Amino acid sequence: MRKIKNFIQLFLGIFMIFVMTACLPHQEELNVMLNKYNITKKIYIKNDVNGYNTYGKDKEVIQVLKRGKEYNIVDIKENYVRLRKSKNNNLKSDVWVTIDEIETQPTYFITLLISVPNSEILLNNKKYNSNLRFPRGVYTVDVSADNFLDKRLNFDVSKDTIEEITLDFDIEAQKYKMEKEKKQRERIEKERIRKEEKKSIYIDKKQKLMWQDNSAVLKIKKSWLTKTNYDGKNYFNIVGDTAMSYCKNLTLAKFKDWRLPTKDELKNLSTQKDKLKNISSNWYWSATSNNNNSERAWSIYFDNGDGYSDLKNASNYVRCIRDGIQ
Repeated sequence: MRKIKNFIQLFLGIFMIFVMTACLPHQEELNVMLNKYNITKKIYIKNDVNGYNTYGKDKEVIQVLKRGKEYNIVDIKENYVRLRKSKNNNLKSDVWVTIDEIETQPTYFITLLISVPNSEILLNNKKYNSNLRFPRGVYTVDVSADNFLDKRLNFDVSKDTIEEITLDFDIEAQKYKMEKEKKQRERIEKERIRKEEKKSIYIDKKQKLMWQDNSAVLKIKKSWLTKTNYDGKNYFNIVGDTAMSYCKNLTLAKFKDWRLPTKDELKNLSTQKDKLKNISSNWYWSATSNNNNSERAWSIYFDNGDGYSDLKNASNYVRCIRDGIQ
C-alpha cells in the first residue's frame, strides 16, 4: 500500500513538472508581447467593446465587454488579446478584443463647466482638454479670466467627473482695466491730434499763436458780412455765412476756439510764409474793421503783407487763428 502511494506521488510530481515545462515557452512568449505593446497582464476595458470568439477574419461577437471592467491577458495575436474567463469576471468564455480597446489602468473623463466663457484652464499645470481621459487620482484645477479672481480647486477622480466652477468678479481688476483702456484712448487721441497738428496747423511759438494751415485755406472764401446785413447797413452783424462765423464754428485738431485774425496778426504771419505748408498769393480777411468807414474791413495780401480796406460784402480767403499753443 505504501508503495502504491509513493508511486502515485511520484507520478503527480512528474506530471506537474511536465505541465510547468510545457507552459514556460508560452509564458515567455506572452511576456515578450506584453513588453512589445507596453501593457501589463492585468488590463481594463477602455470603452464598451465587442468580444470575439477568435482573432481571425471569421470571428464572431460572443459578448459585449463593459468599460472599466478588469481582465487578465492570456494570449496576444495579430493586435488582438485573449482575455481569460474566471470566477472573478463575467465572461462566458475566453474572448478576443483589439489592443486599442484596453488600458493598463482605468481612465475617466473630467468635464469642467466654467461660469465665464473663454477662461484659461490648467489641469495639473497643463492646458485642460475636455476630450482627454485621466487615471484615478487627485487633480488640481486653476482657472483664470479677465476681470475675475483666479480660482484653484482640488478634487479626487475615481469615476467620470463633472465639476461646475463659478468665478468671482474682480472689482479692482475691472477698475484697473478701465483705467488702462482710458489711458490707451488718451494716448491714441494725443497721437492723432499730434499728427493732425503737424499736418494742418502752424504754431507761432514766439507770438504764442496757432494758425490754421490745412488745404482749406486755399479754397474757402467768405464775405465779411452777408448780403442781407450789408444791404441793410448792419455793418457789424457778422451772423450767417461769414468769415467770422466760419472761424467761430471751426473744429481743427480737437480745438474749437478759433477766430478771425486781426490785421496786424495777418501781416506778421505773411512774414513767416516760408514756414507754412499751404500758401498762396491771395487776399485774406482780417477781423479789423475800418475805423473811418464801417462798410469796409481790412484784408491782407498774403504775398507781401499789403493791406486793403475792402467792402464787407466782398469775398476773400479765410485763415483762422487761436490764442495759445496747446
